[in-house]
Amino acid sequence: MKIEKFTNDDFAKAAPLAAGAWGDFYADERQWFIDAVAEYILRYNYSNPSLALKAVGDDGVIHGVLFANFHDDKADVSQWRENIESQMTDHELERFRLLADYMLEVDGKTVQCMSDGEVKLSLFISNQKGCGKLLLQEMMDEFLHRDLRHLYLWTDTSCTHEYYPQHGFTLVGQFLSEVYDSYAPGYTTYIYKKGISSESKWKNGWRYNNQPVLKNGDALDKSEFTVRIDEAPD
Repeated sequence: MKIEKFTNDDFAKAAPLAAGAWGDFYADERQWFIDAVAEYILRYNYSNPSLALKAVGDDGVIHGVLFANFHDDKADVSQWRENIESQMTDHELERFRLLADYMLEVDGKTVQCMSDGEVKLSLFISNQKGCGKLLLQEMMDEFLHRDLRHLYLWTDTSCTHEYYPQHGFTLVGQFLSEVYDSYAPGYTTYIYKKGISSESKWKNGWRYNNQPVLKNGDALDKSEFTVRIDEAPD
């Protein structure tokens, strides 16, 4: 497994990975729409190429991606989004915009908590054991090299968010989503942060964003899309 920089040429190659992670949420939709959502998630979160990694297997397939960004980073996906939305049905457009608006909402509230010298983990997907650990180790080395102080992330009620305070994360904010209120009343988003240092350890699994990878501390049955990190440096 090789860890390399993710580039603009990798979106199509990484789309099946993202579709595998989020496809279940849109299982009743056509495959084209699932693929479009997957690529949008990748493009939207790819806002700082210097903090974007991929894990490539000997087969040349991308088995994991890890993106991070600073509070003032923002990807320009407007032209791509306009083109893809023009091909959607009204129903698909409604679902797509719901997701897009939700990501804007929670990312906006997360970056409001951040300042210079702090970084946000924006996207983390892996479908092969050990792949996530390699990605995280490489990224944490980069954070340490840049003397960054804190790592932020957000999660929500679709996740086992209780995991984070049990593993050294501090809850810095939570809110009811205005975007999802009519779709899922009571849908709550949580913002966590953790100090970056060479002494602490990441242990016993990861659950990031709205990727369904952990349940009660254990991997879901769909374990090929589980990100589990053991003893990777923080």
